[in-house]
Amino acid sequence: MTQYQPLPLTFERLWQFSLQHYGVRKIKEACLHLQNQYHGKVNLVLLLKWLDEHQLALSEQQWQQLDAAIERTEHLLEQFRYYRRKAKPHLPDTLYRESLQFELQLERQQQSDLVHCINQMDLSPRSGQPMTHLYCHKVGAEHLCEIFYNTAR
Repeated sequence: MTQYQPLPLTFERLWQFSLQHYGVRKIKEACLHLQNQYHGKVNLVLLLKWLDEHQLALSEQQWQQLDAAIERTEHLLEQFRYYRRKAKPHLPDTLYRESLQFELQLERQQQSDLVHCINQMDLSPRSGQPMTHLYCHKVGAEHLCEIFYNTAR
């Protein structure tokens, strides 16, 4: 199988790519639904969308490596989101906005961890289903597959 490495993925490239795609209302809604109803990892699905656009695939071992790379930040994000939502009615707007900024910093760290991990991998050209489809199936959110794959920027 031929190995392929696109332009080096940098944190800034992935962050800008993610902002661009997350800015599409349907993708943002699908990401939040994936996160809140299926415990999906939004930063991972955005990275998978990047892989899809570059026609790349992951092996099962590479999936596990990416999951391991963000395990620590994913747990922190889940806990922080839970407490932020719980505290929202009791926080002044400025403090709530600061808590959202802190959550965004955790998201940025998670993307940095993903970039570091994926840059250690030899990626293969995709020959089967898009990575976003495979992920949606893994978490039981099959109905979101088409949104992630077909929604234009």
